[in-house]
Amino acid sequence: MGDAMQYQAVVRKFGPAQEVVELERAALPPLRRDQVRVRLLARAINPSDIITISGAYSGRTTLPFIPGFEAFGVVEQCGEEVHGLSPGTRVLPVRSAGGWQEFKDTDPGWCLRVPDALTDFEAATSYVNPMTAWLMLHAKIGLRPGMRIAINAAASSIGAILIGLANAAGVEPVAIVRSEGSLERLRGRVEAIIIDREESDLVAGLAGRHGVDAVLDCVGGARAATLADALKPGGHFVHYGLLSGQSIPASFWASHPDIAFSYCHLREWVHSQAMGDVQQAYSEIAAQIVSKVIATEVREVFPLENVRQALHSALPFRAGGKVLLA
Repeated sequence: MGDAMQYQAVVRKFGPAQEVVELERAALPPLRRDQVRVRLLARAINPSDIITISGAYSGRTTLPFIPGFEAFGVVEQCGEEVHGLSPGTRVLPVRSAGGWQEFKDTDPGWCLRVPDALTDFEAATSYVNPMTAWLMLHAKIGLRPGMRIAINAAASSIGAILIGLANAAGVEPVAIVRSEGSLERLRGRVEAIIIDREESDLVAGLAGRHGVDAVLDCVGGARAATLADALKPGGHFVHYGLLSGQSIPASFWASHPDIAFSYCHLREWVHSQAMGDVQQAYSEIAAQIVSKVIATEVREVFPLENVRQALHSALPFRAGGKVLLA
């Protein structure tokens, strides 16, 4: 396959994704003896991709690069030194970005096995959000029946997964949303729904709900302090995103000295664990998807060659499902 060509979405300068992502044709290099070549079939567009393209992580991102942290495919070819993987195996190659291309050469040890019971589109959305949700609920806060938790941006794709996993553990969270559009989807699955149009709405909604064990926040900004006010002493505040575009103010920590605060970065956790443990966690998540405990809605699917059109559809991110490249 050394003379074969493939499409790649390439970033040669940092900036807005719709402006800096270019579609290119490139020759496939010879496959290394210790790697596998994965034919990628479906890829999700996630906020983490867009943030990386913007240059927010420029200190650990070398230009040019191919975006895409979440991509599903099938092993096409194995190097001579590869054992334990064979052509046709369904995998998620997770060590690095590089999903927005037709083929990805990678270390076989960083390929998560995908069960046959998952569809291609389910597989393409089974890693970033579901694994992040699992990590927060189980590794960060130790979810157990009887806990009380609050989920910010609960109408988001990951919010729905967090609620599904919490329900499976016997917990009905407090859901914080921005509009009334998602009320019907949430009813019967949560302890309460707070519509947070203004900070006074959040304050009023949380009044009388103090004693929460954990807050899961992907919004940041000044509202973080209001959320933390609802925690009981020793309660856990897990921060995993900045949908507001604003950092948590420095005063947050001084005014909440009695809470446990942690960031949640899936990439850091995956790189710090034995891959056998990561595969076990992923297998648990995959089983929850197969049994319909959790699901990710897919809004639109575009061919990889139409990556610019897909980005225009996906951004800005909003409730209502993922945009995929297939």
